[in-house]
This record gives sequence, structure tokens and C-alpha cells, in this order.
Amino acid sequence: MNGDGVCRRCGERLVCIDIDPVETEEFGRKLANLACEREAKADFTGFQEWLEHHGPFDAVVDGANIGLYNQKNFSFIQLNSVVNGLRQLSPTKKLPLIVLHSRRVKGGLADNPSNKKLLEGWRRAGALYATPYGSNDDWYWLYAAVKSRSLLVTNDEMRDHLFELLGTSFFPRWKEKHQVRLTFKRGPNFHMPPPYSIVIQESERGSWHIPTISGDDIETLRQWVCATRDIDAVSFRSAPQLAQMKL
Repeated sequence: MNGDGVCRRCGERLVCIDIDPVETEEFGRKLANLACEREAKADFTGFQEWLEHHGPFDAVVDGANIGLYNQKNFSFIQLNSVVNGLRQLSPTKKLPLIVLHSRRVKGGLADNPSNKKLLEGWRRAGALYATPYGSNDDWYWLYAAVKSRSLLVTNDEMRDHLFELLGTSFFPRWKEKHQVRLTFKRGPNFHMPPPYSIVIQESERGSWHIPTISGDDIETLRQWVCATRDIDAVSFRSAPQLAQMKL
């Protein structure tokens, strides 16, 4: 499968199955209710009000995840490279929303003059939200991305207990279409959501396409089976051919 979702065997294109806006609204409400049950309600409702005033955003950044990715210590330089890259990709050239825990924005590395300047610039632009002490910032960046219907930039696989609480088939579908993951090589490389749905699909001409790997490892090539309806038989991709199929 090439990057546009065209099968290299049969030439058919995978389709993108849209997410129902009503489902998105309902998911956002459920997410907010769960957050208010597990966070200090006043803290989270305060964030909702802040987001109504400053949003929506084209992208939301899980600041802790990005700043610590492949680093021994939190890197403001790395985080800033992602923020600037997203700003360039944005149609409006607007800064993404950067969500960081309060302990990341006060004291320690945050007091470094260059880091302090970055933080002040993000605050002035209305692009930084510091989550309160004792909070779980996962609730904040996930809600912001759902509410803004924006991209969510994080390498977090979102599989822990918090995300299990959501208990819905909608969340994996939402994540597939909104999560942007990163690798770094002389700067950030953004791995955008695919322009097609990663589900079993039948094409107009009767070919079946079946994803055989659905993991979150961006370094692993995704493999597909192409089952084509020939006149007398159904042909399948061989194992060596499957190894070459990727997003």
C-alpha cells in the first residue's frame, strides 16, 4: 500500500470512513465528565473556559511526551522545534496548543533564560496551558484535541488505565485519524494520519484489503493482505510481498 492508500497489487484505492460529528460531540462530553470526576472539577472546568476563549487550535502538543522523547532530560529545544514545525504546517500559521504540567514551567530548566523566553512567548500567544499541580495532563491535551477537532501530536500509545476508562470503540477510530507521531533526524519528522481507514475493506471491483498489523510502532511497516477476485481463483499476497507493503 502506498502513502495514498493505493494497493500496489490490484491498483485499487482504500477509502476513508468519516467519523460522525455527533459521535465526536458525545465523546467530548464523556471525556469531560470523566475528567471532572478524577481531577479537581474547578481545575478542569477552568481549562474548558480557557479553551473556549483561546481555541480552537489546529494542533495540540503533549508537551511532556515530546520534550522527553529520546532524551535523558526534558528538552525545550526539541519541543520548540516541533512547535515551529507545526506552525509552518498550519494553514493559519497559528501556534499549536502546548500542554505542560506546572512543574515543567516553573523552576529547574524553566528558569534557564532561553527556556524562559520560549515559555513567555507561548504564554503571550495564548498557546501554553500549564496544568495544575496534582493533575494528570493527559485529560487536558486529549480533551483539547477532541474539542478543537485538531491533530494531536504525541508518541504516547494511549493504552493505560486512563484511556481504558473511555471504554468505547470510537476512541481507536478517533486516534487513527487525529494522532500525529514523531521521529527525529536532524529535526522532527511528522508521521501524519493516513488518508484512508485502517480496517478491512472491499473495493468496488471486489478486492479485499486486510491490515495484518495494527500496532502503534511507527518504526514497523504496516502489512496488508490483498485478496483479488480473479476469474477462477482468489490470489493472495505472498509473505515476501507483504513485507514490502507499508503506509
